Amino acid sequence: MGRNRRKLPGLSGDRMTSPLARRRLRRALVLTAVGVLGFALAAGPVSAHAEIVLAKPSPGSGLPQAPAAVVIKFTEPLNLALSRIEVIDTTGVDVASGPTEPVEGDPAAMQRRLGLLPAGPYTVRWTTVSTLDGHALHGSYRFGVGTSTSGDEEIRESPLDSEGPLGLLGRFVALLGLGLWAGIAFLGPRLSRAGVAASTIETLGRATPALAVAGTGLVAVSSAIVASGSIAALPGVFASGSGQLRLVVLAAAALGTLVGLQWRPLGLVLAGVAIVAEAASGHAATSPSPPLATTVVAVHLAAVGVWLSAILAALLSRDRLRDVLAAVSPVAIVAAVALGLSGLASAAFVLSDPGQLVSTDYGRFLIGKSLAFGAMAILGLVHNRWRRNAARPLGQIRLPLRSEGSAALFAVALAVLLAGFPNPPRETEAAEELALGDPVLARLGEAEAVSVAGASGPYVLGLTILPPEPGPVEFRLQLLGLEPGDAPRDARVRGKGPGTFEAVLEPCGLGCFAGNGSIEGTGEWQLEVSVTTNRGVASWSTRLPIPALDGSAELARTLDAMDGLHSARLEERLQASLDGPTFAADYAFAAPDRMRIAAGTSERIVIGGSEYRREDGGAWQSLAWPGSPFAWPGSYYREFWADAAAVRILGDETVDGVRSRVVSFVRPELPAWFRIWVGADDGLVRRMEMRAEGHLMAQDWTLDVPVSIQPPG
Repeated sequence: MGRNRRKLPGLSGDRMTSPLARRRLRRALVLTAVGVLGFALAAGPVSAHAEIVLAKPSPGSGLPQAPAAVVIKFTEPLNLALSRIEVIDTTGVDVASGPTEPVEGDPAAMQRRLGLLPAGPYTVRWTTVSTLDGHALHGSYRFGVGTSTSGDEEIRESPLDSEGPLGLLGRFVALLGLGLWAGIAFLGPRLSRAGVAASTIETLGRATPALAVAGTGLVAVSSAIVASGSIAALPGVFASGSGQLRLVVLAAAALGTLVGLQWRPLGLVLAGVAIVAEAASGHAATSPSPPLATTVVAVHLAAVGVWLSAILAALLSRDRLRDVLAAVSPVAIVAAVALGLSGLASAAFVLSDPGQLVSTDYGRFLIGKSLAFGAMAILGLVHNRWRRNAARPLGQIRLPLRSEGSAALFAVALAVLLAGFPNPPRETEAAEELALGDPVLARLGEAEAVSVAGASGPYVLGLTILPPEPGPVEFRLQLLGLEPGDAPRDARVRGKGPGTFEAVLEPCGLGCFAGNGSIEGTGEWQLEVSVTTNRGVASWSTRLPIPALDGSAELARTLDAMDGLHSARLEERLQASLDGPTFAADYAFAAPDRMRIAAGTSERIVIGGSEYRREDGGAWQSLAWPGSPFAWPGSYYREFWADAAAVRILGDETVDGVRSRVVSFVRPELPAWFRIWVGADDGLVRRMEMRAEGHLMAQDWTLDVPVSIQPPG
């Protein structure tokens, strides 16, 4: 007996006899908590835009004037008590007006009003909290007013960013408490028959739900702090479906702490309610089938709890170790099988491809958790075999049992991190597909197509026809300029020419519509595109030749011709929307490295690596031109039109008395649609039109005319 007491203090009669056991338990919990934070830090912040479906203004956009508001749509409905938008200028001041507001008709969107903003770059910082799973996300991006800027889009979505260290610790304590509570309630009769005192079982039956209360409370407090920086936002945590489910967990666990296991059926019911509520408040709520996913996660957590409780009961046993192991091992084996099966089912809800096990942080943590449970199973088989050998000392049996307990704590720690990921792979993949728009645009370089665009009010409508020839075709429509709540629908393409047709298009993504039809006849067609939104019908018409001939050789000839220019002037007209004001600018270029821009009261001169600016006729400011020295015309137009796709010849027109060929193309990565009018004889551009979101541009060119550009005196 003395030898066993030195090796592992445990239960003596109806109480835990040694402080050493409690110290070891506390040390294991602390080490596991440290491990949780270490793994969370390993899953650092990432740059992505999977969770943003739509942003107005969009990341990296340069607008001629500030919009009325910043509006952002996300993949899940928002808890607006905790979600917010800030718009920061270059001095760090929030220049937005009023509070963050909902968007009528769209619970997954929020907006913040803007006043008149001076020209310059602005950073949008946002925080969202999902009503479904309570996860917080933080991100930022940039846009420009009267200037261009890079998007610099970033989303911080590691478990540590989403939950905070206090939240991860709280989740660990809560999951441990819920699982042990359910396991002790279920195993109680077996433990009694194995000789564990009723008072000890009752103590565990009250202590474990108390852990669940403490852990869930920490999660709620951390959620308030992570989202708003203050615990004062705690009421907002419970203002959503996820928060209300956490209230159910708190209520059930608090009641379980009071009643203990004196009425075991009631204890089992309370533990079951708490586990189901915990499961429903997390990733299961965002799955395609929330009830089924909730059931799978609840079974998984209950199975973990039974297995953990069996280990704990055995570790706390002294001279009755063999009896306790004999009583709980059969149930633990069944729990291990249920754990494995529910784990596979749970993984199917969050992974869309087995390759995501190694290609994503979530998948790698899932592998680690599976290995930890695998180690538990092996260690369980070892000590289960050793206990049958009466000659083997109890101290030797406890060694694999302790290791099994350590592996269990590590597995729970990894489960905490998995629960803390705000967007598992399947959710991220679905969000990327939703935010992508028309995926066909990205592949236009590999397809025979014509792609043109026009404006209608606040929208840009891009129409793609594959192939651009008579006969069966596929129509693709991309609607840009959408705002949350627009609900685009009823998209159609009508044609009139050698014949008539009408094609009804079906949704294929955010603002994306697709459908099949047939263009019968060769010649010029009048095409009309229309789509209905909550802001009215957007429509646009154009004339296209069918077939539309390949213009790649014409564009290559144009680029060579433009590289030979000595000077040029152009007049530019720019609008953010078709019904908005027009901003005019005059450009002058002189080879090999000079440019002058006059827009309103603003003037800029660029010479090689130097830039000069002035406003309202004031003093000139001298700046360094960013990056490589400015050069014109060498590579200037090639960079601007380098990634052209679907290059087609639309016909001939006369511009300033020059017979010109109309060439259309699209830059899919923006996306932006272009038409250029190219001299049939010299290949030089006389006119250009560009259609992109918030950027409707027209330019008229005068080439090889006298231009003098000098630095300010």
